[in-house]
Amino acid sequence: MKLMALTEAQTGAVWTKRYEAEIRSLYFGDLATQYTVRKQRIVALSFFLSSGAAATWIARFPSASWIAAGMSLIVAGLTAYSIAKNLDKAALKMAKLHAAWNQISDDYDRLWNHWFEDGAEAVLEDIQKRVRDVSEEGTTEAPYKPKLMEKWQEHVNAVYFPTETTA
Repeated sequence: MKLMALTEAQTGAVWTKRYEAEIRSLYFGDLATQYTVRKQRIVALSFFLSSGAAATWIARFPSASWIAAGMSLIVAGLTAYSIAKNLDKAALKMAKLHAAWNQISDDYDRLWNHWFEDGAEAVLEDIQKRVRDVSEEGTTEAPYKPKLMEKWQEHVNAVYFPTETTA
């Protein structure tokens, strides 16, 4: 079997897939950040609401027992949410998807610059296999947020297709 360079159609597809992989990489990186920040806020708020400083502060109010009970319920709710959503695991999964898509984007970029070399078709097949694997993971474990995806598509469009401005 002869190792082949890419056809013109395959070369065009490599550029498109590289572009799409970069968008996905940024999307999953953003999701990882969102989960991490959400978890940090929950921990900080829970820490504050269950601290002595909060207890001292609410002791000044006439209905302190109701406020204390409310704060306890908030802490319990935040903790339950964090456990139910498994924010630590979700952030780690999104970070792994970000890294995987970033690597795929880099590999497509490398292939784009070496499409004419023998073996390029085999490299493309390897990348496509990894894309299927990563896509399957992302489909089952990641949320789809159209506005967030659109944000990163617009960002990548601005990088690759900057609009000319006149002065």
